[in-house]
Parts: sequence; C-alpha cells; structure tokens
Amino acid sequence: MELKAIDRTDRGVRRLNAALSIYRESILPEAQNPERQILYWIDHSRETLADEFRCFAIQNEGDVIGYLQYSYFREEHIFFFEYLCLRDQTRSGLLPSEAVESIRDHLAQNYRPEFSIVFEVARKRTASGEWTADKKLISYFKRLGFRIVDFPYRYPVLQSYDGAVSYPADLMVSLPNGRKDLSSCEVRTILRCIYFKHYLRWDRPFLDAESFRKRELLINELHSSEVSKISGDDTFGTHGDDRRSLLTRIARRQPQITALLGKIFGPKMPRVLVVMLVMLGAQSLLGSSWMLVPFVLAVAAVYCLGENTDTSRRLLLVIISRMSLSRQRS
Repeated sequence: MELKAIDRTDRGVRRLNAALSIYRESILPEAQNPERQILYWIDHSRETLADEFRCFAIQNEGDVIGYLQYSYFREEHIFFFEYLCLRDQTRSGLLPSEAVESIRDHLAQNYRPEFSIVFEVARKRTASGEWTADKKLISYFKRLGFRIVDFPYRYPVLQSYDGAVSYPADLMVSLPNGRKDLSSCEVRTILRCIYFKHYLRWDRPFLDAESFRKRELLINELHSSEVSKISGDDTFGTHGDDRRSLLTRIARRQPQITALLGKIFGPKMPRVLVVMLVMLGAQSLLGSSWMLVPFVLAVAAVYCLGENTDTSRRLLLVIISRMSLSRQRS
C-alpha cells in the first residue's frame, strides 16, 4: 500500500482519473468540489504559498483504491483532510486500516510532530428532509483513532448559491499527545482555517470581483454564526474509541534516515558521492583527522556551488562565514 502524489494533470492521467472516480462515488454531491477546480489546484500545488495543498492516489499493488486531498496550515500546524475516500473492489464495506498506514508514514516522515488533523463528515438528508449523521463512516473513522467534536458544525455550500448557504456536518479530529478536549481558542482557530484559509482561498481563482465579494460575505456570515456559539472559557469535548489514537501511532513512526536522505539528495546523490571521494583523497594526503571538520564544510560548499540556486547560495555564504569565524578563533 502506498501514496502516489498527484501534482500535475498532464502526467499519470490514468491514476488521476481512477482516483477522481472514487471521489465521485464516495462523496455526497453537495459536499463535492467541481472537478475542474480540483484540477486547477493540482496544477498550482507546487506554487510557493504559506500553506500546502496536496492530492494523492492511494494504491494497492498498482491498483488505485483511494483518494486523499488535504490542506496543511503551516502556522497553525493543522491538517484539514478535505477528502479521504477508500474503496476495494475485492471486499465488501469499507477498506480496513491498512490503507491509512501509508498516510501515517507520509505524515511522520514529512512534517514535524504534534500536529492536529481535522475533517468533516457531511450529514445525509433523509426522505423526510432530516439531516442525520453518517454513522457507518463515523464508526469507521473512530476505529482509525479519530474523534467527533461536540460542536454543531456547518460547512458552506460548494456548487452553487441557490437554496441553502451551508450544510451540517460532524467535525472529527485527531489531537496530539492523546488529548481529548479542545479549548474555545482551538475551535476558533480550526473554524478560521477551514472557512478562510481553505474555502475562501479555494474559490478565489474561479470568481470575478463581484462574485468573490458575495462569496466572502457568505463565508463571513457563516463564520460569525459559528463563532457566536463559543464563549471565552468553553471547553469542547470529543468522543471516540479511547483505546485508539491515530497520532500516537504516527509518533512511533519517526522519519527514517534513508528516506530523508533520498528526499534531500534524490538523483543528485552520485554527484555528492564523487565530491566526497575527491575530498577524502585530499584529506588522506593531508594526513590529519582534524581535517574532517573542514572536510564536511568543504563538501557542503562545493555541493552548493554545483546547485547554484538561491537557497544553496545562501547556505554557501553561511558556510564561508563559519569557516572565517573558525580561522579567527584559531
């Protein structure tokens, strides 16, 4: 089981179409984003932004069995799982938690620990017009370690502005350090991130000035309505399976050195190895073990020169300043 990043729409088209097919089948129509918008954000996901937007196909032995779409709010250290859809043609019911293992590995190896995860489970409308919780889906996510927040949450309309402007959903979270309660400040932060840093930011590229003004007004009114339910000293409990914690299992999966090295150097590793061999030869000619320290700095400096990027040039300046400082101290 593995996560395969979807960061371009002109490559891996078969994988992308299979993942979006699962998305269409799994998500209620009123909770779906138009696919043209998803494709736009996939192609713009590599842009330098304060926050991240990522899409993945979840694969089992080459077959696409799921779709994951999330936003990461860097400053707040919160993940918003917009869509997590799983399907297995060979089994009835929802896929067991093996698929989530790949998600745990990805989060543990790419982000600093002690983050929070939040997502919505849209409520279903019965024939009589009543909105009821999706008990099957909630039970499944509880088994994975997520918990329901005791808060009457609503998400804004996605597809049009006709009829209702928002719909009810159950807000589910996974909190760090085994915590089970949220402070009023934390709930406000979650609402602000979801409404403004996700929904409003998501819509901006697709609306003209007047339409965006109306959308912003709708989001502001919904946010004000939700925040009005919170007083300064409120504490919001959560309920779920007390024996399970998703983030505790993530904490046990610290990044592996080999994986980190692969992400840092990737295909450039052979170039680094050649530089290291050259430097080791020079160090052996000098015959001093004390040369190991300047050896490491020299390798980094030569690598930075080879990269010739803004980041590598800045790192080179830092290395030169450190080497100059060492000579002054000696």
